[in-house]
Amino acid sequence: MKIKYFILFIALISAISLLANPVNAAAHGSITELTPVGAPYETQGPIQFICTNHMSGGGEYIRPSQCTLTITRGSYSKSITYNVPRLDNQNRDYTYTWNTDNEDFPSEGTYTIRAYWTYRTSRGRIGHVTRVTTFYSVPSPWFIVAIAGFLMAIAALARKKRWWLTFYAAGAIAVVSFIISFLILTGYDNYLMGIEALNIAYIASFLGIPSNFLPPNAFIFPDPTGWSIFGIGFECSSIIEISVLAGLLLLYPGYSWSRKFKFAFIGIAITYVANLIRMLSIVYIVNIFGKTSLYFAHAIVGKLIFFAFVVVLYWYLLTRPTLDIVRDKIKSGKFE
Repeated sequence: MKIKYFILFIALISAISLLANPVNAAAHGSITELTPVGAPYETQGPIQFICTNHMSGGGEYIRPSQCTLTITRGSYSKSITYNVPRLDNQNRDYTYTWNTDNEDFPSEGTYTIRAYWTYRTSRGRIGHVTRVTTFYSVPSPWFIVAIAGFLMAIAALARKKRWWLTFYAAGAIAVVSFIISFLILTGYDNYLMGIEALNIAYIASFLGIPSNFLPPNAFIFPDPTGWSIFGIGFECSSIIEISVLAGLLLLYPGYSWSRKFKFAFIGIAITYVANLIRMLSIVYIVNIFGKTSLYFAHAIVGKLIFFAFVVVLYWYLLTRPTLDIVRDKIKSGKFE
């Protein structure tokens, strides 16, 4: 009878120890990240996917295995299989970057990417893990070119009719559309995003956060739980903001052409630097507080920093000069 109680006591202690120390629990795998970097993809060209395999538990390890990534839409399918090294208590995560392209995508629309991982633990248990996400791909921006042409025609008509507000608005939007479509069609947008990712990685390393550039347009840096990978997408590359500023300045009627180009150069440089500061602030916060702080850093802190720069920039390049022109015309009696 004493032996029976002793065995129950040992079993109870073991269960409590297992609950208190989950690292001793049986190892199992999960896919903690499956990210289409920079999506939506607005042109044909390089695209990138990040997949992270993770081991939880302990007391054993996950043997070298394979994980398959598959992109599907209707009958279309594109896949790749990569090797996952041994995962154990010292190396619990493995991140794979799939650099591919969307040039053979059949049409624009929503695509599904699925990660399927089959693994075996050191004790012979077999596990299967699946993770799915979607992304939107737009192979061609020619519709932007059509919109730009239509707006340019409206701007030309408005100038002839002396509808200055319509001319300014339509012309500025047309310039923005032409700049964006030119960058996308020529592939220079990916080149600029790659330069920005490279600059951020270099500056972050200089400031004490070890970072490495990941072609074509991403970078990796440490956080409290491991590593974070950021991709510079079209919407966070400052290309749209730079195009808008250039369009507003180049069509501004109160400046000479030399002043327009001078202010456009200054504005583009400041906007680019402001976006670098925004991204570096996000990197700094995630580096200290971890991945859970990403939303706060990106959606609140980063946007507030960039917005402050843009407000000051527009005030000095557009708003204040406009007020000066209006004031001078009122004083001279030439205001219409």
